Amino acid sequence: MRKTISIYFIFYPIFTLLFIFTTFANSSADASTLAETHLTSGSENASVRPFETEFKLSAGYRRDEVDWNIAGNIYGTRPNVLSELDWDDLEIFQLKFQNKTVIPNILYFRALASYGWIYDGKVQDSDYAGDNRTFEFSRSNNSADDGDVLDASVGIGYPFRIGGRETWTITPLVGYSYHEQNLTLTDGYQTIPPLGPFAGLNSTYETEWKGPWVGLDLHFKSTEVQSFAQRIETYLGIEYHWADYEAEANWNLRSDFQQPRSFVHDADGHGWVLGVGLNYVLTTNWLLNVNYDYRDWSTDDGTHTVFFSDGTVGFTRLNEANWTSHAFSLGIIWRF
Repeated sequence: MRKTISIYFIFYPIFTLLFIFTTFANSSADASTLAETHLTSGSENASVRPFETEFKLSAGYRRDEVDWNIAGNIYGTRPNVLSELDWDDLEIFQLKFQNKTVIPNILYFRALASYGWIYDGKVQDSDYAGDNRTFEFSRSNNSADDGDVLDASVGIGYPFRIGGRETWTITPLVGYSYHEQNLTLTDGYQTIPPLGPFAGLNSTYETEWKGPWVGLDLHFKSTEVQSFAQRIETYLGIEYHWADYEAEANWNLRSDFQQPRSFVHDADGHGWVLGVGLNYVLTTNWLLNVNYDYRDWSTDDGTHTVFFSDGTVGFTRLNEANWTSHAFSLGIIWRF
């Protein structure tokens, strides 16, 4: 239910904004008296309007890592790392839909919505009796080959377009983003002590990162497409995010914890997002795209709140949570 609601409330406003801004761009173009210039590519003739809108659909491979650890008390001691979870090599198939609308020297708007299916991964759960991850008394190495990820972002800025036949667009941006990782622990295997497989593990850990960001987009393209080189466009985007981090876990084998809400995490965080890519112009309206995205997020110390089965509540310090992601995708762009 939580997942269904979050997807609805993230995707609905994004597609609403896409419609509003696209309509606005078309209306502005119709009212404009700016002259149209023309692209020439062999026998192709294409008008360059005083606005440009594009929609991109892409699919690709993504690899994530997520980890967090807690201390023995709210002060971060006894020990300084009591328990640590590390999801590694999460392999994801991702679909992504994006829109960009540019009215030169007036408006730059972009939005994205993506969804990914986790199909492989592993997770280690370790507990320690001593500071600095010493005296490890419990470790399980488990499967994490299920779950999903969700990302949504909108941004708006002022585009500075410079150049003639070869055009640079430089755009400072502000925006807001929302991200989820819905992670699992299954196929339990106890490594310390060496007890081997254990049955029934089906725990979950669901994260949310949300907040504002600032960024800069750089885009280079030629206004003539007479040669192979002129058909190639390049772009770079960089963002710095402030995040409110929240997570909720269901530890299904812990009878001393409530279920399905065993504990929650809350912390402030921050992150960097980098995107680079190439477009290849096929025709006036269609382009091919290859893209790479990198994310690196982390939190400050926060709160780990445990809900016990007897109705009591416990608190300790969340030392940190971290998330890194690499994604490669191929896509098709429709531009008009």
